[in-house]
Amino acid sequence: MARFPARAERARTHLRRRGRALVALVVAGAALAACGGPAATRSGTTDASSSSTTTTTTTTTTTTTTTTTTTTLPRAVRVAGSGAGYVGTFFGVVHRLPVVPVPENTLAAPAAPTGSPQASAAVLIGYHQTGSGPDLLLVMGQRGSMTWWDPQLIADLAQSFRVTWFDLPGIGYSAPARGATSLASVADLTAGLIDELGLVAPTVLGWGVGGDVALALEERHPGIASHLVLVDTSAGAAGPKAAPAVRAALADPSVTLTQLSRLFFPPSAGAARVAWLARVGEVPPDDVTAAGIRASAALAASVASDQALVADLKTVRVPVLVVGGASDVVVPPPNAALLAAHLGAAHRLVLPGAGYAALAQDGPRVVAAVVSFAGS
Repeated sequence: MARFPARAERARTHLRRRGRALVALVVAGAALAACGGPAATRSGTTDASSSSTTTTTTTTTTTTTTTTTTTTLPRAVRVAGSGAGYVGTFFGVVHRLPVVPVPENTLAAPAAPTGSPQASAAVLIGYHQTGSGPDLLLVMGQRGSMTWWDPQLIADLAQSFRVTWFDLPGIGYSAPARGATSLASVADLTAGLIDELGLVAPTVLGWGVGGDVALALEERHPGIASHLVLVDTSAGAAGPKAAPAVRAALADPSVTLTQLSRLFFPPSAGAARVAWLARVGEVPPDDVTAAGIRASAALAASVASDQALVADLKTVRVPVLVVGGASDVVVPPPNAALLAAHLGAAHRLVLPGAGYAALAQDGPRVVAAVVSFAGS
């Protein structure tokens, strides 16, 4: 028997889960009150929009049983993309909703009555959604926020998929996780987002560490995804690491996106680099804090030293497409070869001359590959 349910069965599961809508509203209200978010406008979902394209901030205090963490979340805004090649307001509204992590080996979060341990574990997650068709979930890599996704890439993918992309905990529009962040905890929270949004057997595309999150998602929640796409993804301790200077730049809050872009694109792709910076510059930025960058670097370091990552690949039973830039200095190319080899029947796409930002540098080819691999 296949390890992932048919799309129709996932849809029925979602409808059954929607029967918890009243409970979700109560949990949403409690979580939003704790995080200083605006009022919920539909079942479990916060629609936090503004006609202005300037980002303001609200201060929130999140308390756990052991520590108190103060964080500033940007106010969600309506994004009016205006760059060439994509149209008007297709990005729509930034949404936030409280997400309860899904326990390992299950596909749905437990009921979370107000005051329960499950409700206290909820994390406010910011996300975008656009397009139509089979579900496609994008998982960002180290340090990046939703605004790092190339708007042209999303516009192209949205022609074939309903695309959902979100900020990882502690980044941008998403509140910090409750407790220490690990690959397992981020995977469980991602499963919770899939469950809460009712995504139906989504294809999960991860960039960098986001690809490792996608692998952990399928390993811990077999059947939750229909396909995985791993773009410039680490093979853990088995794969070669980036140079120390590259790792240091990614972990340094004072390094700008423009400076990082010189690591993401090879020198020969200067025009593509400038074009990507111009496109992402059309999108109002999320706030990415120094604490979020440091936590993201710690997560990436734990992935890079993970001895079990390659060994656990044998548990992955869904189709996998491994994409790698041949000139990547952030995740050296042998990582893609190792992943593909240990995944057995994985498809592989090597992009000559592309770096870590292969999704932007060679976007049309990546989109065509993803549509051919996972489209309806």
